[in-house]
This record gives sequence, structure tokens and C-alpha cells, in this order.
Amino acid sequence: MQLSKNFSLSEMTISQAAARAGWDNQPNAINTMNLKRLCNDILQPLRDELGTSIHVSSGYRSIKVNRLIGGSDTSAHSFGFAADITSPSFGNATKLAHRIVEILKTKNIKFDQVILEFGEWVHVAVCNRTGLQRGQVLTAKKIGGKTVYSQGLT
Repeated sequence: MQLSKNFSLSEMTISQAAARAGWDNQPNAINTMNLKRLCNDILQPLRDELGTSIHVSSGYRSIKVNRLIGGSDTSAHSFGFAADITSPSFGNATKLAHRIVEILKTKNIKFDQVILEFGEWVHVAVCNRTGLQRGQVLTAKKIGGKTVYSQGLT
């Protein structure tokens, strides 16, 4: 099933952790609608502006799968509102994160979060589980074994 011009349901739900555990990671109808919103409102406009492919390393994760990888039950991923992405043909994660923020702001696209995570990928979310679009731009780093978030892209 295509969620937008360049994004499919299968790429938004693939999970190596779920596959290893033998678990299903298929979203319900509401989460599928949320994924469609994420793809059409955030990912597709980014893809169109970047002019190159976006790789989704983690999109939808059921609560069970999210727990398996140590994620929170309130994660936007578990509702179909978020994806972790890279674009190797565009550049590294830091360059991508800066360009994503620029695109979202200049195109006046509302979003919940853009997080540069550990310098490896970019988390983008259309809204949080309560529907808020906070426009947060953050950087996540491991410090002393804990994930620490700071404002802005550093």
C-alpha cells in the first residue's frame, strides 16, 4: 500500500527487531492513517525538496516492539507519527537535520520534533500522541550511558 508518492506502508513498518523476535509489526487502521499523515505532511515534502531518496530506518513500532528495543510506550513511533531517517545521497545526519529544519520552517510545515540522534539519523515527527505540534528541534547524545537531549542542533 502506498502512503504517499514515494513512501509505502511496508517500508514504514519494517522492523528487524520484530522479525528477530517473530513478532508482527502491522499497524491498526488508525495508526495506518497516522502514517499516511506523516508521509504526506512531512516525509514526502522533505523528499521533494531534497530531490533525493530518504531511507526510513524505523517508522511504526508497535508498543510491544518499542518495548523490545527499550523505547517508551508514549513514543510517537508507536502511534505512527514518527520516523527515523537518513539520506546518504544527500549527506550525513547533521547536514540532513539542518536542511530538514530549514525546509520545514521556510515552507511553514508544522511538525512536532526534529531530533538529530547520536549524529547517526534524524527523528522526524508530525505530532505527538496527544496531537500537539510543538516544533521542537533537539539533539540527542549519550552522556554517561544516558540519552541527554539539548535544544537546537549541535
